[in-house]
Parts: sequence; C-alpha cells; structure tokens
Amino acid sequence: MPELPIGVISADVIEHAEPFYTAEMEVDALDIALPEQELNKQRRRTSRPTPLGTGPREAVRFVLTAGSLMICDLLTITTCFAFSASVSQFLLGSKSSWAVVPHLGAILLCYVVIGGLMKLFPATAMSPVLELRQLVYSCLMAVGLVLLLNQLFAVLSPAEIVIGLTGGISSAFMLPLTRVLSRHFLSACDWWGERAVILGAGAQGRAIFTFYDRAPQRGLRPVGLVSLQGQGSAELKPSQFSDFPYLGSADRLSLLTRMYRIRWGIVAPDSNGAMSMNQIMKFGTELKHLLVLPSKYLVPSLWSSSRECAGVLGVHVSDQLRRPLARAMKRAIDIVSATTALVLLAPVIGITILLIKLRSPGPAFFGHERIGRDGKTFKAWKLRTMVPNASEVLEEHLENDPEMRMEWMEDQKLKNDPRIIPGIGTFLRSTSLDELPQLFNVFLGEMSMVGPRPIVTSEIERYGDMYSMYLRVVPGITGLWQVSGRNNTSYAARVRLDSYYVCNWSVWLDAYICVRTIRTMLLREGAY
Repeated sequence: MPELPIGVISADVIEHAEPFYTAEMEVDALDIALPEQELNKQRRRTSRPTPLGTGPREAVRFVLTAGSLMICDLLTITTCFAFSASVSQFLLGSKSSWAVVPHLGAILLCYVVIGGLMKLFPATAMSPVLELRQLVYSCLMAVGLVLLLNQLFAVLSPAEIVIGLTGGISSAFMLPLTRVLSRHFLSACDWWGERAVILGAGAQGRAIFTFYDRAPQRGLRPVGLVSLQGQGSAELKPSQFSDFPYLGSADRLSLLTRMYRIRWGIVAPDSNGAMSMNQIMKFGTELKHLLVLPSKYLVPSLWSSSRECAGVLGVHVSDQLRRPLARAMKRAIDIVSATTALVLLAPVIGITILLIKLRSPGPAFFGHERIGRDGKTFKAWKLRTMVPNASEVLEEHLENDPEMRMEWMEDQKLKNDPRIIPGIGTFLRSTSLDELPQLFNVFLGEMSMVGPRPIVTSEIERYGDMYSMYLRVVPGITGLWQVSGRNNTSYAARVRLDSYYVCNWSVWLDAYICVRTIRTMLLREGAY
C-alpha cells in the first residue's frame, strides 16, 4: 500500500486512532454520484456527519467551540489563583494574600488576547503537543506581563508577587490537563467543532477521514470524501464505501460547501497523485481553511515549517536532537525528576519489596541487559513480578499451548502470562509500578524519563532500518508506545511510534507524553 505521511502516524500516536489499512482495502475512488437516499444511509453509519440542512450555522459552531474552550481556560486560571491565595492565607494568616485577586481580571484579559494570537481558540486541527506549548507560553506571558507592570508601578508587595507567580506557574501546569479534559467532554456535543471535507477518496483520504472521525476532540468534523480528478480507473460499487460517506467529484465542491456549511478542506492525494497549483487554489476559493498533505515525501510533522524555495513550497525540517541546549535541558529534567521521584516514592518501593518477598521467594529486583543509546548495553532494573523459575514455566506452556506460542512469537508478550506472581505481580505490571527501580537508571544517564522502551539484542532484527534511529536517543521509562495502547498494539506499530518520537522529539513532546502517561496509568490502558 502507498506510504502515508508521517503526520498520519502522529495522529495515530496521540489520539489512539489506527488509520492504516490492509492491502485488501487499497482501492481508488471514481467519481460516483450516489442518490441522496443512499448518501444519507451511508452518513448514518458514522458518528460525526450531520444530515443536510440541520445543525447550527458554522459561524455559531465556531463561536460555541472557541468560547467553551476559552471559558474552561479562564476558570482554570481563576481556580489556580484562588487556591494559591487560599494556601498563602492559611500559611501566613494574612488576608492581604487576596490583594492579587483584583489584578486577575487583567491577567485573564491578557491571556485571551495572547491566546487568540497563538490560535488557541479554538485551535482546530492543532497538534496537541503544539497546543500544550502554546497554552504554557500564553499563560506565563500573560502573568509575567501583568506582574511586570505592577512591579513598575509598585502596586503589589513582594509577598503578593510571589502569590502571582505561584498562581501563574500552577495555571501553566493545569491548563494542558483541563484543556484535554474539556476537549474530551465537549466533543460529545452536537455543536462542537468545524465541519471538514476530505479531498481525496483514495487510501490516504480514507485514513484521514477515519482519524478525525475517531478523534472529534481535535475540532474537525469530517462530512465525507470527495474524489479528485483523475483518481482511479476502476469503477467502485457503493457498498465499497459502506464506512465512508462519499460525496462525489471535486467538481461539486462549491455546492457541497453550501449544503454542509463546510469551513475546512483537507487535500489528501495518494502517492501517485499529482496536483497543479491551479487545482489547489481553486479549492482554496471555496473553503475558508485548506490543508494540503504531502503525497510522496515523509517528513517530520512537528517543528517543521514551510519555506519558499525557487518559487515552490519547501519544508524546513528541524532536528531537535542536534541541539546541545535542548539535550542538556532534557538531561537536567531527568536528573531533577528522578531524584525527586526516588525520594518521594522510597516508602512505596520499600513496601512493594516486602510484599514481593512475602509472596514469592527470591530477590525483589530483577536486572536485564538492554541496548541503549549508540548501542551501549546496560542493565535495566525492575521489581520482580515473575516466579523464580520463569524460563522453565514459559517453555512448558509454550510447548503445550500452540495459541500462546504464536502470541509469544508475534509480540514477545503474553496477555495471560503464566510466569507472573499472582496478586502483587499482576498489580505491579498493570500499574507499571514494577518499573520504579529504573529511576536509578535515569539518574545514572542510562535511561531517560521519556523515550523508546529499551530493547534486547533479539529485537534488533524486528526494527530493521529503524534501528539506527532507535540508537540516536536514550531509552525511556515511558514513551509513545505506553500511551498508545502499549501491549494492545503490534510490534510493527511500536517501531513506528519509536521512529516518530525520534523524528519529532522535543521537550514539549516529552511533556505531553508525561501528561498522557498519568492518564494511562490511572486507567491501566494496555498494560498486562
């Protein structure tokens, strides 16, 4: 099948969608004009599209979507400042702690203006990693600007400035979390998001439709697929589009935008499809927002920017791993995080060691040789969750159970692993607490808080050409694989996730993965 842009892999990673198709689904679309009855029948098979002539006007949808996100952000900032003032009053016993609250209105106003300039309202189709960065920047800039002006005019006391700083920092930490939660709950509303049409009914177009249909929190509501001129040569039956509302040819785009009140268009040609500038500009005259996806070249989807090059579009790729300052910042964060976590979690580790000793004889820790950055081997430590004779137990079960043997050969994992210590072992693995000793590996620089999971020598072959990319980074305790289904995904998907992480790494991507890790641990997603 044609390769999909790495941005589609990004979408798959962050929003738990799987927009990749088997060879059996590799078909191209012709210009098929379906009857209105069949069109509505297909549209009802998906959860997102709205029948013709219904729903609020697109301008109203935009205002409701942007306004609801703005209100959630303002409530978060207000709550953080109120909490900061309450804590200060409790500790200092002074009502003057609330003196900073009247200036909160100025902070909120600055946040709305700065956030608007950074396209945070409604941040439609924005990468959640980029959205996290913009939220933090907007919050800190708004608080810093107001506090700076107050400092110049000597309005606030030093204690009140400290309250403002703590309120601003806590807001910067909480805004990404509340934004994720608000998107999750608001996306269930009929008025949420902006409607979009996918221009391209081939494999890539169907993949993009599937992603946005499964990830309404991104803010785009796909209405259907439109075929591009010259796509395909074999006629398709309507049944072959049973899961995709097909809207006909791109010649009908002007009519479709009025009928469905569409603001966004995503041009998704297949790898063998070429489009002229006139075609793209023609689409742009019909749609307020037009997003054109590459059809032939795989480039990192985060931190890349467009450049004019000899009259044509070029993509400037920024490799954050080549920046010493960025890598030094990651190492500093690792040291501080690992040290803090070891101090705070020492009692938990101690109690867990005792429970393991009571449930199963043998050492409480287990070390295994793993491959790190630049091919250097190290011993990754874990709390032991398996019986002492794990190898013999595994060999016996694989010999007697063909299905289990096939599962092990495919993923090197077992859903019902007979080696696990009953009770405490299952709990530690499902909550990932068995990996707490790897904080020592992080402190020593052998691992990082975030990165690809360390692999063993036998897994090198499964990485293929991607192995060289794996060697560029330090393996981590958590990563994209853990927050994207973990053991519920295939090994091939794990390799794609690792390659995406290396190509698109930044401190902000690490921060987003950490936020998602908390959610994954609480819900125990994909761990066994």
